[in-house]
Amino acid sequence: MRDASIRSRVKLGRGENGRGLFTTSMVGMKSVELLLEVPLDVCIVAPVGDGSAASADDTAKAVVASWERRNREVPQAIKDMMFEKNSDARELACALWVLFATRAGGEVWESYASWLPNKRDGLPSMLLAAEEELEMMQNESMTARARELRGLVRKAFDRVPFAHGIPGSVTLEDLSWAYALVTSRAIASDVGKDPDGVDDTQVAVMAPCVDMANHVDVTNVTALKKIGATDGGGLRGAYWRLMTGGSVDGGGGACCLETNRPITSADEEVTISYQPDATNDELMVSYGFSLKGNRNDRLPSPKDNWLRLGSLRQAIEDSGVLTMETPEEDARRLIAVLSSACGLSIGQETAPDDDWSFDADGTEREIDNAIALGQIWESELTSYATTLEEDEAILASGTNYPTAFGRAAVQYRAERKRLLQSGLGVLNAYVDWFYSEDDVEVDAVDEEALPIGME
Repeated sequence: MRDASIRSRVKLGRGENGRGLFTTSMVGMKSVELLLEVPLDVCIVAPVGDGSAASADDTAKAVVASWERRNREVPQAIKDMMFEKNSDARELACALWVLFATRAGGEVWESYASWLPNKRDGLPSMLLAAEEELEMMQNESMTARARELRGLVRKAFDRVPFAHGIPGSVTLEDLSWAYALVTSRAIASDVGKDPDGVDDTQVAVMAPCVDMANHVDVTNVTALKKIGATDGGGLRGAYWRLMTGGSVDGGGGACCLETNRPITSADEEVTISYQPDATNDELMVSYGFSLKGNRNDRLPSPKDNWLRLGSLRQAIEDSGVLTMETPEEDARRLIAVLSSACGLSIGQETAPDDDWSFDADGTEREIDNAIALGQIWESELTSYATTLEEDEAILASGTNYPTAFGRAAVQYRAERKRLLQSGLGVLNAYVDWFYSEDDVEVDAVDEEALPIGME
């Protein structure tokens, strides 16, 4: 990192999230502080998307040229492809640049290649998974999505009749690994001479070391990623936008991690949120992992069966389902369950009309809706080939899989089942709450109509 002019207060280590970045001292106690600063002339910065016909991509080309001056010249065939106004060509060029950089891109990237996860054991990705590992997700739509992505990479591979200046051969697995790295580690940003200029270009930024920070729920992050102009001692300019002002050469821009909250001890993990609003499905597609207690996840909930948010919240508090002692992971699942049951979109906290006073008919209708949702959720839970208990036993056994995706697939399906079980528990408490209210008169519920998890 010193040889690459990277300013750092972190080190590579291993914790409960696997390999990641850890602080070397207390930091951010009084103000936002810099954790890691990587000059852009060390970063791979490649245009993505179809590109504007009005843009000459001058700034993006200047960043590429600065990388070449510091490292090695990028093969012309890759650069030609990179600046086509075609998203497929640009994405392929970015993946090929990663392969070139890790094999012959100079001291920084060739050294950094030893830090990067290997193709099978270290990188959980749909693109690298064995076919049986895709089936292990026990989700037909996700398996179909994975096969679609793999087909696109194979199509790109067929477009590479020669190595484009990359030493050695380029196999389909090599290219899939490079695509997986770009998908899971690149930071999206805009570059341009000014915010409103026609030279603005969407780019993917691959920043050594910055991409080692692990993802957690947004409420627990310790750092934020930023890209901007720098004087070597911190960022200037707008968040997420590289304002080069003609100074990109010689370290005029950087990719940084800055503290989001005080880090009170050395060896604390530096964590970020890759996509604050991502569901576990989206995390699996892009990054090959899922979160325990992902508040953005949703259970199927037809509009005709939506429940009243105010009464549902009151019910789970009165019944003790949610208390001050509820573990954070479980509380996040409850957020997802309530949001699903009440038809709230991601990021929405309240319903637009939450008058939840009930007459006798309204009470019966609310109970019927809760039972209907329970039947839908119970149907999904029982559709899986394994139970949650069987999944947890598999995870505890330390089973080895063909690639790192195998374990991620079991974790993904297990977390879905935990969410479904949590949902059934909430609905059960909700129905019981109505029957326990002294001033509410309702007909006895038909026990045979209740899903198994709500009996």
